[in-house]
Amino acid sequence: MNNQRLETNLSEIQHLAAIREDENFRFRKFLKNRDGVKVDKIVHRLHDELTRQIDCTLCGNCCCRLQPRLYNEEIEVLARLEKITPESYQENYCEESEFSEIYLKTMPCRYLEDKKCSIYENRPKECKTFPNTGKKEFTHRLYSMIEFYEICPIVFNLMERLKDELWFRR
Repeated sequence: MNNQRLETNLSEIQHLAAIREDENFRFRKFLKNRDGVKVDKIVHRLHDELTRQIDCTLCGNCCCRLQPRLYNEEIEVLARLEKITPESYQENYCEESEFSEIYLKTMPCRYLEDKKCSIYENRPKECKTFPNTGKKEFTHRLYSMIEFYEICPIVFNLMERLKDELWFRR
């Protein structure tokens, strides 16, 4: 287990993200030239370490800063929770992207209460899998990791440790 200090202060993470923006894009390019399978092994180990140390339910920043994509079956579940029709739910609480994808339209999320999800067991798939650091093919999601770097303490700490482990020149 890594004894490196964890940064969980959201203001400090946002500050460091602004300072390190160019560095992070250089790191993205650096990672694109690495063996994705080897990078995944390191990322998944770091993901396991960090998710044991950082409790997402104490943060809720992703719920304040991101809009999850919704699928039809999720809209149906959320509509039942609201006691309205799926059509009414979509009309009142969703918006459609230019690619016809459906998203919750409010930020922070309407289901966020005191930094916790009030529908935790019924939350959308994108919320369940966020920040996506446990998935395969990390090097195919680098642009979103740079976006999430300033939002999520897990992503921030993972990226910083990954830079160190891969001997990235800052």
